[in-house]
Order: sequence, then structure tokens, then C-alpha cells
Amino acid sequence: MKTKAEYGLKSVVKALRIIESFDMDRPEISVSEFVESLSIPKVSVYRFLRVLTKKGFINHNRQTKKYCLGLKIFELGSIVLKNFDFREIVFPLITELSKRSSETVHLGVLDNQQVVSIESVESNQTLRISMPVGKRVYLHSTGVGKAILASLSDEEIKEIVREIGLPHFTQNTIIDVDQLLKEIQTIRNRGYAIDNEENEPGVRCIAAPVVDPNQRFVASISVSGPSVRVSRKRIPELSSMVIEASQKITAALKLTTK
Repeated sequence: MKTKAEYGLKSVVKALRIIESFDMDRPEISVSEFVESLSIPKVSVYRFLRVLTKKGFINHNRQTKKYCLGLKIFELGSIVLKNFDFREIVFPLITELSKRSSETVHLGVLDNQQVVSIESVESNQTLRISMPVGKRVYLHSTGVGKAILASLSDEEIKEIVREIGLPHFTQNTIIDVDQLLKEIQTIRNRGYAIDNEENEPGVRCIAAPVVDPNQRFVASISVSGPSVRVSRKRIPELSSMVIEASQKITAALKLTTK
């Protein structure tokens, strides 16, 4: 007869098998796919997913009805990454961009329909923008957010708007979904996004998506500063710098996967 400890250990193993099911080729998995690949009863899969979701290890995509890894995995993984190549690759590149632009640079990722900052380098200017790691901002009102939205389909964007709306922060904030979709199409065409004092008065931001070697979106990178310095005249110059930096990150990631 098995003890409670043995049953508990089996549950831990099954939960880990669910987490380990995800990979780069299968970032989202349905309940039926878990049942088929792991041979775990559906009722048990739902129970494990409910606990893992509550703890932040798994997220549920309401649109696709599938599950993906949660930010908690990133939080734990970032502890490991401090001792490996990823930070050594990305940090010098965003530091270089900050020095070239003389403005604050940061990387953001999508989580729970918001942007979370995962890396940041502040400008050395006296008047500068601060974006601490871990800070969350909305998608529709920020450069990094709109760069992320540009990687999604129009239907996915509409679903996000239906769920969280378009909060109004400044007189420039886009609060109409049709106007937002038009803006996103412009971003897709030109390759970069602009936050034209839409999240904070007096702050302008230029951002571009970061993709992996297989051209899959992984993050967005931005240059942010006071609008008196990040002027409209500087947008062509800064957008070129941001796009170049995102391409360098992709190239560096490609080298590490060889």
C-alpha cells in the first residue's frame, strides 16, 4: 500500500511532466493534447492546470482555449540566466544602444495582456526616464506595448481590448479600437512603434520587436526619453538605432543556438 508521501511524489512528477511538455515548437497545448501525450486522466489534468495556473507557472489563453507557460517560469529561469549567456549577450547590446541614443533603453515581454520590463539601462542624463525591471505597463499606450501588439493578429488585439479596454492616460492616448488597429498596421509596415506622449505627458518612446532566429516574437526593445530630447526630428535616427539593436540581438541569439 502506497503512503501519502508516495502519492504526493507522483503528483509532483505529473505536474512537472505537464510543464516539461512545452517547447519552442509547441508553445501552447490544449487539455486534450495533454491527456493524449501524457496518458493522464482529463479530470487530473484540469486539477493540475488549475493549481499551476493559480501559482503562475501556467497561463490560460482564453481565445485559443490552450495553455502556455507563465511568467513564474521566467522569474525562476532568470535566476539561472544570470549565470549563463543570455544576459551576457543582451545586456551589452542594450547598454550600447543607451550610450548611442543617450536615453533609457529597456526590454519588455507580454504577460497577462500587459508589458513587463525584463531588462533596463537608464540614461546618464540628469533628466531621464526610469523603467525598473518588473514594472508593468499597458500595451496600447506604450511603444514596447504597441510593438508587441504588432506581432499579434487583429482578432487577438480585439480580444485584449474587450477584456481590459483602452484606458485613457493622456490627451494622446488611443482609446478607439479602430484607430488602434490602424496604428498597429502602420507599425507592421514600417517596423517600429512610437509612444507619442500617450502613456505619460512629456515622454516619447521608440520601440521595435525582437525576434528569435526563427523569426518568432520574443520581446520588444525601446528607447525612451523626455519629448524635448526625443523630438519628432530624432525619430528617424532613433528608430534606425532601435531596429539595428533588435537585429543584433537576433543575430547574437542565432550564434548561441549553433
